[in-house]
Amino acid sequence: MRLVPLFGHFARFQLTNGKKTDMIKNVAYGRGNNLLDVYIGGPSPAATTSMSCHADDDAESDHTVESNGSPVIIYVYGGAWDSGHKSMMMPMAQNLANQGYIVIVPDYTRYPQAKIEDMVRDVQDAVVWTSQNATRYGGDPSNIYLMGSGSGAHVASLAIMNDAVEQLGGIPAPAVRDDCSPLVKIPSWPDQLVNLHTTAQPRLKERVQGLILFSGVFDITFYYAYLHKRGIEEVSAMPRVMHQSANNYLACSPSWILSTATENLPKPELLEQVLPKTILIIHGEQDRLIPAHSSQTLFNLLCAAEIPNIKFKVYTGQSHLDPAIDLILPSNAITAALLNDIADVVRPSMVLPGTGASTPNGSVVDGHGGEEEHQMLKQQQDQYTKEFSASLLRDSALVF
Repeated sequence: MRLVPLFGHFARFQLTNGKKTDMIKNVAYGRGNNLLDVYIGGPSPAATTSMSCHADDDAESDHTVESNGSPVIIYVYGGAWDSGHKSMMMPMAQNLANQGYIVIVPDYTRYPQAKIEDMVRDVQDAVVWTSQNATRYGGDPSNIYLMGSGSGAHVASLAIMNDAVEQLGGIPAPAVRDDCSPLVKIPSWPDQLVNLHTTAQPRLKERVQGLILFSGVFDITFYYAYLHKRGIEEVSAMPRVMHQSANNYLACSPSWILSTATENLPKPELLEQVLPKTILIIHGEQDRLIPAHSSQTLFNLLCAAEIPNIKFKVYTGQSHLDPAIDLILPSNAITAALLNDIADVVRPSMVLPGTGASTPNGSVVDGHGGEEEHQMLKQQQDQYTKEFSASLLRDSALVF
């Protein structure tokens, strides 16, 4: 119900908004039959309408604009892995584009037509397409940020974390007692498929400049137990999307991947070279849909792995933060704060002094602590690993 009045406010804002956003709809991308929308913002005081919209069904049509090197944000929407559509993201995407970003909103295959490996493949394809086509729409291909919320944050972070450890040689497969189910195979990135046929040593690479994660699910095992506690694990698509087995719940958990990589990679310090340069994690303190513990754990593990330039922000008093809703109306206090959080990552030099680290709506922890703090975070990681394994063994019977 919250969405209806916000859309009304957004419509009124659009009537008086002097900025114009160009929207290119239904651009084909990737290895499937998926489409994406591109939003190009810019000042246009004389504009009488807020948006021009046209389709890009003709792959040869020319929508090239003069490149201004704008940062590019790819937004992976949430929807519990089984719902959502790129058209519903238009108000949020337009607002972001009005901040000077090029915004890409891809549709991706959802359950029941797809499972987690298909969704990750689609996100990979969206990133590859964006890096190849950003300049065509005025974006900077070296300045791409992957943003996701809810289940979209899970898929986006899994695509990045799994790729990072694969580039560094991989990690041991999960081996939960009595689970003989086939293990899910998260697909390789397109350029990795090419490297399989060469003898050259592949070059380590970051896929995106930054990750921006809203209210994400990063521990699938814990989230399954949380759903079970609420009595809704049977109606949720999540267990079936993750192949409904204890080992697969681990293999699909970005937190488990990061924890296992830190403990098992020969050179875990190389994670810094393959993970994004900046990571922002945002969660509502009162989120009952996806508890904030999920984001807190991922942040602790990133700190323990000594990944630089990470920030975790908790919005006090807020429930499930969804950019598709909370980033609609620029005049809202929470919208302004979230936009500033994003700018702090994407354009740090443009954030007003004193506003990037904290706002009245939230509290911030960053990953820049001393030796004592790092030791504490390492202890938290060890404790997390023990609790994770114990919880998995305790709750694995629920899976079958």
